[in-house]
Amino acid sequence: MNELTPEQNDLKQRSFWLLDALNHLDQGISVFDPNLRMVAWNERMMELLEFPTGLMVPNQHIEAFFRFNAERGEYGEGDIDTLVAERVALATNFESHVFERRRPDGTIIEIRGNPMDNGGFVTTYTDITEQRLNEARLEQRVIKRTEALHKSELWIRQIADAVPALIAYVDKDNRYQFINNMHQEWFGLNREQLLGTSIFDLVEVRNLKQFRRDIANVLQGQEVQSEYRLGRKGHSPLDVSISFIPHFDDQQQMLGYFFLGQDLTEYKQTQRELIESQKMQALGRLTGGIAHDFNNLLTIILGNLNFLEDFNADNVDFEELDEVVDCCQQAARRGSELIQRMLTFSRRQPLKPEASDLNTLVADFTSLLSRTLGETVHIEHQLDADLPPICIDRNQMETCLLNLTLNARDAMPKGGRVLIKTCRYHKPEQHPAFTDIPAGDYIMLSVRDEGEGMSAETISRAFEPFYTTKPAGVGTGLGLSMVYGFVKQSEGDIDIRSRRNEGTTIRLIFPVKQTALPQTKKKPERPEQSEQSAHILLVEDDVGVRSFARRSLQKMGYNVDLAENGDEAVEKLAAGTDYDLVLTDIIMPGTVNGLELYSRINADYPDIKVLCMTGYSEQVDDVLSDKHLLRKPFQGEQLASKLQELLKT
Repeated sequence: MNELTPEQNDLKQRSFWLLDALNHLDQGISVFDPNLRMVAWNERMMELLEFPTGLMVPNQHIEAFFRFNAERGEYGEGDIDTLVAERVALATNFESHVFERRRPDGTIIEIRGNPMDNGGFVTTYTDITEQRLNEARLEQRVIKRTEALHKSELWIRQIADAVPALIAYVDKDNRYQFINNMHQEWFGLNREQLLGTSIFDLVEVRNLKQFRRDIANVLQGQEVQSEYRLGRKGHSPLDVSISFIPHFDDQQQMLGYFFLGQDLTEYKQTQRELIESQKMQALGRLTGGIAHDFNNLLTIILGNLNFLEDFNADNVDFEELDEVVDCCQQAARRGSELIQRMLTFSRRQPLKPEASDLNTLVADFTSLLSRTLGETVHIEHQLDADLPPICIDRNQMETCLLNLTLNARDAMPKGGRVLIKTCRYHKPEQHPAFTDIPAGDYIMLSVRDEGEGMSAETISRAFEPFYTTKPAGVGTGLGLSMVYGFVKQSEGDIDIRSRRNEGTTIRLIFPVKQTALPQTKKKPERPEQSEQSAHILLVEDDVGVRSFARRSLQKMGYNVDLAENGDEAVEKLAAGTDYDLVLTDIIMPGTVNGLELYSRINADYPDIKVLCMTGYSEQVDDVLSDKHLLRKPFQGEQLASKLQELLKT
């Protein structure tokens, strides 16, 4: 026998090492030559495919392996020769391939074949059973988690839809990404119509300026809360509070913002009714002082009229006569101003902020308070000159003054001094007082009494509704809470400084507004007597007013017809009389009041001018322009001025 050369021994040794190494692989491997005969294999391949040892011999043709598998059912049902021939043909035209085979015992094997450069091919066999099981488990977890997330999303949506508030999420481009059902109730639009649309599409023109300011602030990362009044087609308007809450990612990049809205309509209505109740209580407390002043005025008028009855026509002192008439006129004017203040004070209306001179308001209204507070209480003013205007509701400001001064009076049962001050006030950035408002320039109003003062507990609860230290039946506890609410609505703030037996000072501050005060109307000059003979129908149910107005009109040169009520006026108009103007009272007996008469004349007789008279204007302010309204009481020059203004148009 020929001995092997050293080189051959070395090659043989290397082959043994290689085959031994293949047996240590976790993958099965087989190598076939270009003639489809087996060249090499490892034990893992035999184990995975469960081939018998007798089949695994060098130069074994691949057909033998295919036939063994076909006979044991690896390839399913069918003719064995056909199944084998198909696979041999594929092996002859060998191409790279990867596929999975599930063995009868459930094992899943990945079979990957790759051609070799010198012909033939190598195939690897990998048990991927556990991998596929893990993937199946993971897929099941994903499915379950997706179902849970879907269910959670449904729960969240159901909760959001059940909450009686508007909830939405808007991206940084101001487009809706999530909304709840409250949008449909507020705006009458469903999700499909809103998602993806701009939030600005729903903003009314009157709210646009404020809304843009709020959105600009929230996109800068600020949390914003504002109140709006929203109009709705076919429904009453909504008073709403809207919060804008910015949303950031982990890197603090702006993603969008949450939009939360709450319906305040019922709350606002309750608040208005509460204020109205407080106002009516305050009005009742004013009545005693008003009655005292009114009786004084009536005494002046009646006394001077009695004096006129005693005049001797043969010895008239015209200077004294002028003095008597002037006293009556001054008293009547004071009574008229008093009534107008009372009507303004008691008028039921929402807040109407306007540029106001605080000094003038304080000076005018405290003259109304002097009798109400009593003779033992003395009001003093310290009003800084040249204060800039503030934007407030003047009626509510007067109600505040009334409540504050009444509280001051009640704190001084033996009498004393109430000091009302106005001044400029600058709030610095860091300051212990007025912490709810930003730094800046403000106007301060303070009311100080010399009473018994408040305890620390009373100060802490003073602004709570219905909290009072007064005896039962004396106070409602609504006064300071109403003042607090009004000041906050006016973008201001309030605080209390008080010590036992040293008196109390309540300070209100309001922001300075860069706006001009409304121009004061000039007192109308007495016009010259009319040179034209216009024909006027005077409609008035009160005999005294009708007689005064008729004499005034005739003295001005007008031709006057009379009607005692609206029904009689309608008959006169229907008779075809050519009137130039109808001067009518508003509140009259019968089926036709002054406003109805005004409407009928505008519709049926458009060439006839109409001037309405009233002593109570709340019901007509939104119906009649000032041009067509003459407020009682009036004097001859006011009547003449109104008539000339109308007849010239």
